[in-house]
Amino acid sequence: MTRLITSDQQLRRYLPNAFDTVEGETTFHEKILPWLDQAERWVFTQFIGDDFAPELLAMEETEPLRTCATLVVVHEAFMRAVPSLDLVLTPNGFGIVSNQNIAPASPHRISRLLGSLETSRDIAIEQLIHNLFLNSTWSASPKRQWFSATLFPNIDLANLCGFTEHRWANYLGLRYKAIEVEQRLAEEYISPEQLAVFRSEVMSAFTDISVATSHHTRVIEQLRQIVVTALQGNQVPIQSLRDIVDLTALQGNQVPIQSLRDIVDLMRKNETSFPHFRNSNTYKLFEPPIFENQKTAGGYWF
Repeated sequence: MTRLITSDQQLRRYLPNAFDTVEGETTFHEKILPWLDQAERWVFTQFIGDDFAPELLAMEETEPLRTCATLVVVHEAFMRAVPSLDLVLTPNGFGIVSNQNIAPASPHRISRLLGSLETSRDIAIEQLIHNLFLNSTWSASPKRQWFSATLFPNIDLANLCGFTEHRWANYLGLRYKAIEVEQRLAEEYISPEQLAVFRSEVMSAFTDISVATSHHTRVIEQLRQIVVTALQGNQVPIQSLRDIVDLTALQGNQVPIQSLRDIVDLMRKNETSFPHFRNSNTYKLFEPPIFENQKTAGGYWF
């Protein structure tokens, strides 16, 4: 039994072009109930989480957060159900539902419908994630950790990388690669400790009060641009920032070295604004070695 869509009347609010069913005819809700159940389970597993589920279900249907979750469920359910809705099983095999008044849709129209459903679902997903960030209960739940593991917690990363279709599917692949790039940049330039702070501040930017300072905001924006450049596969000539550092292994793509130099210089010149970087092992990579005389060495300087 689904928890967000519980009746045919409720479902029809999201189906403006559906015909009314007559008495004795199977309702739309009954026809796609299995797919509604699957879609709802997916939404609660991927986005909502068990800890926050009771609060979401207690909301009024018109609450923006619940509305977005319901929209995702409905569009996802129809995407899963469409391939089967015009087929019936007969003693002689599968047949197409048709009568004298309504002809089955062409494959092209079905493809357009599926594309439209996916686009609408992805828009609803983006709105759902944004609204979840604004909820203090969800922000304290374990589910938030999955989204806060990168500088790109929403699916706009797909848009930034040039993908305007299949945004959720593309985001999943891009997110994994973005985390790898971010970790490499952290280990060799800004430190894992400082990256964790930046990721947290990106999440806070979705609330009314951001905790990021102007220096942090500037660095975060530069880092996001560098990651997008790497994900896009743009080749930018690199001159070594340090002789011992080679970033060409970053997913086989190169990133703008001047931006990295600017970031490190800014953090070193404003150490009080970046204490996590200053106290990290990564910071030591940018300190030149100090020469010390040793009497036992081959040469000794007075």
